[in-house]
Amino acid sequence: MTKGMQGRFLLLYGSQTGQAKAIAEEIYENAPHHGLQPEIHCLSMTDKKFSLEKEACMVMVVSTTGDGEPPETATKFWRRLKKKTLPGDHLAHLNYAILGLGDSNYNNFCRNPKNFEQRFEELGAKQFYPSGFADDAVGLEVVVEPWIDGLWPVLRKQLGLSNNECTSNGVMEPTENKSITQSTGDDSDSGTDVDNPYGHRKSHQDVEKRTSPDVKIQTEAGTRTMSNDNRTNPTTLNNDTENDKADANQTSTDSGTSPLTQDSLRTNQSEGETVVDSTQNKGPSLTCSVPPLSESGLTLPLLPPAYLEVQFHKDLVMSPDQLTLQGSASYPSAQSDVSMATIVSATKLTRDDAVKTALDLELDISDAPIDYQPGDAFSIICPNPSTEVDLLIQRLGLSEQADSVFSLQLIANTKKRRATIPDYIPKTCTVRHVLTHCCDIRTPMKKAVLRMLVEHTENAREKRRLQELCSKQGMNDYGTFIREGCVSILDVLIAFPSCNPPLGRLLEHLPRLLPRPYSISSSPLVDPKRLHFVFNIIEFPHSHGRAMARQGVCTGWLNHKTQPIQQQVSTDVKGQDVEMNMAALSISEKSKVLIFARTNTHFRLPEDPSTPIIMIGPGTGVAPFIGFLEHREMQLNKVAENGDDTIKFAPSWLFFGCRHKERDFLYRHKLEHFVKTGVLSRLHVSFSRDATNGTIAPKYVQDNLRLHSTDVLDLLLEKNAILYVCGDAKNMARNVNETLLELIGKHTGKGAYDATLILAKLREEKRYREDIWT
Repeated sequence: MTKGMQGRFLLLYGSQTGQAKAIAEEIYENAPHHGLQPEIHCLSMTDKKFSLEKEACMVMVVSTTGDGEPPETATKFWRRLKKKTLPGDHLAHLNYAILGLGDSNYNNFCRNPKNFEQRFEELGAKQFYPSGFADDAVGLEVVVEPWIDGLWPVLRKQLGLSNNECTSNGVMEPTENKSITQSTGDDSDSGTDVDNPYGHRKSHQDVEKRTSPDVKIQTEAGTRTMSNDNRTNPTTLNNDTENDKADANQTSTDSGTSPLTQDSLRTNQSEGETVVDSTQNKGPSLTCSVPPLSESGLTLPLLPPAYLEVQFHKDLVMSPDQLTLQGSASYPSAQSDVSMATIVSATKLTRDDAVKTALDLELDISDAPIDYQPGDAFSIICPNPSTEVDLLIQRLGLSEQADSVFSLQLIANTKKRRATIPDYIPKTCTVRHVLTHCCDIRTPMKKAVLRMLVEHTENAREKRRLQELCSKQGMNDYGTFIREGCVSILDVLIAFPSCNPPLGRLLEHLPRLLPRPYSISSSPLVDPKRLHFVFNIIEFPHSHGRAMARQGVCTGWLNHKTQPIQQQVSTDVKGQDVEMNMAALSISEKSKVLIFARTNTHFRLPEDPSTPIIMIGPGTGVAPFIGFLEHREMQLNKVAENGDDTIKFAPSWLFFGCRHKERDFLYRHKLEHFVKTGVLSRLHVSFSRDATNGTIAPKYVQDNLRLHSTDVLDLLLEKNAILYVCGDAKNMARNVNETLLELIGKHTGKGAYDATLILAKLREEKRYREDIWT
């Protein structure tokens, strides 16, 4: 693209899991409708495809990963940008805007885009539009949508173009350097297994609220209004066509347990009418709205252009073994090749009456090129549940073609810019394979998907409701019933029976099925060819909008695979966990899993064993610390065997918590053994749901931190201990951080600001390390 082209600007993205890339591509797709011509590149292409030194106007969309670090695709760019030899006017010619993605459940919220912003300023670049910091904890769309809407007129002005033909909603003045950031609350839910999803709206033009429920749609030629005389009734969604009857019949199953027969949704076969139970619908729900939304005019996003065409090959037959797993796509954060491991034991660490079920799995990694250390993590490549895949295939009317071979082609003359076939879908594939192994069918629907589904919905009332859910006016309903409800494509198709999208359109929008990461809970010094990890089996109950109860994609799959060999934890006379005697077990192919090592540079034991360590890990957050302690025990034993008294081992503390001492005290006997043998200096436990019989007892790990604050702060501030925190980011890690701020303030006599600086310094020195998740 010629740099002198009118309306040209550089559009960059740095993405770890694809969300920043998707948002950047949205800006790229919509820019021509505003008379703009972006040149888009991944940050990894620095000096190959672009150079900031030659640019005058740049927009960046970048995410945050790890402990406030840049995504892998941005590390090279960041290294070059932060060189100390660069002069203060190095980028004085550059005008820029940044949209950052992060998660406020983590302490370093949007740290990476903020670092970019600060560095651009240090190098003389000028910000022409306030930065937006979108929060995945409450929905990226809350900031992303208005930020993009406000970008267009400011960007046109920056490039010297007239705004006479462009209107926008909520334009922010570029003269004030204020960030758009949404607030968060304790009840916000990020809700998904791996890569919490978001919805984002295509650009729209402003529309005033009107009394008639018109729908205003942005098109290439301008804005057109569609009248919706049939308003959504709070209790009934009518299917007006014979096709609706057929769809309802087609999605029933022989077993009678299909979610299509759920209590809250019953089908009148004779009248072709789907009736929502009024006892469960006194307010809005996934399938119905109430005033004022049901009577409001709607501003819809642009319809994403179709670009994939499915071509079936009737004469071609392929066995599952011939199908590549996810095409040629590499896996994010992979540090090793994908290899096969064998499940050799499955130990249930919780009682049957525990709130959650925790499993410890042992893998034989003899054939895997994984050289791990305690604290490392690895990923498991898992499929979607076969029952949901089968239901989705049936609902799409593709049962007879489920195992037929197809290939994807780009639609000739598609209006989608830079259209490409997803590299995670094999060149030749089957419907069952692509929905089982390649696409994530669980992720909540983005607004762009809902907008596409509108065009393939026949029933007027169902169409209206889908329009509401993807509209500007329906943002609250979208957040409540789609994102927070973790409503999948299958849930939506069940709830809206007249919606029948073609396979190609679904494959355009369904994201990639990503591997699931787990912390390793063992030491290679015990056995370098074996690896342990622990997880809770995630349960999603049936709810309004969620058509059936389900388990986590990976945890449910592992639970199902190991059912025949699961055994309850017990103890031997030495008090250590007794694992199953696997000699008599024949390991079948069904006990195999595909894994790869993940990158990890910080969550490891200190190289010097004389450095004190403080470990905080309630629930399954204790996993890496079991590996730490196993490692320390082997090191201590080796030192004792060699009679080497020059190596000193510093104190090690562990703060653990769970609900009930007798139900879900994970690795209890191992931990008690470590205390008995001196491997673990102090073990402080808390049980949040146990009766205290009138005594004062700590309920959470932060309570024990307060009880032992003097010793903890002496280790941390005076003896250079390393603090490790592992587990839930949303509540536990945040509460631990706030407790430490409180205790540091009391211990030092300093105010909140100075306490924050002390804690920030600990993080900078890598003495406050976290392995946390939402």
